[in-house]
Amino acid sequence: MILISRAMQRFTLEDFCSPNDRTAAISNICRNSSIDIVISYESDFRNAKILRELTDDICREFGVTPKWRTRIVLIIDELNNNAIEYGSRHLDINTLHIQVERKDTREVYIKAYVTDTGKWDHAKTAQEMEQLRLVHENKDFGKHHSIRWRWLFLIISRLVDLLKFDNDIAGGLIVQIEKSLQENSEK
Repeated sequence: MILISRAMQRFTLEDFCSPNDRTAAISNICRNSSIDIVISYESDFRNAKILRELTDDICREFGVTPKWRTRIVLIIDELNNNAIEYGSRHLDINTLHIQVERKDTREVYIKAYVTDTGKWDHAKTAQEMEQLRLVHENKDFGKHHSIRWRWLFLIISRLVDLLKFDNDIAGGLIVQIEKSLQENSEK
């Protein structure tokens, strides 16, 4: 089960499975100049499609350009997939926290946090992720390397304004990204 909450409102992700229901619900959630929602979802790759569509719909509602909508969807999808594959056991509950704010008619600010449970064999702490960042920062990714986490450091860190790692008090990893988008922004 996937729950979405905004203030005191809660939704199950099943409410968003049909495109018409999802569009109506997202329009309702995004009717203000900002949103702050937390989505709890089972650590299962079957939830990835719904989370991608939900992220895309939110970005569309805030007028994010198609190029950046695609990038934001892929970035958040990668964070969710890493939480599912490396951080949590199957069916543990992960969270995706999305904050979007329209600063003015020309700027949209996006912040997202993905939190895993830290209970899987390959789970990492924030300190271990920072060590991985140092190792991969100057790596030549033009050559193929069978290296885990390369997408995180190759793509995401170059597209966002901030990529940050924190430890959750319950033992999981929190990965945070931030991006400020200007109207018709290429960067």
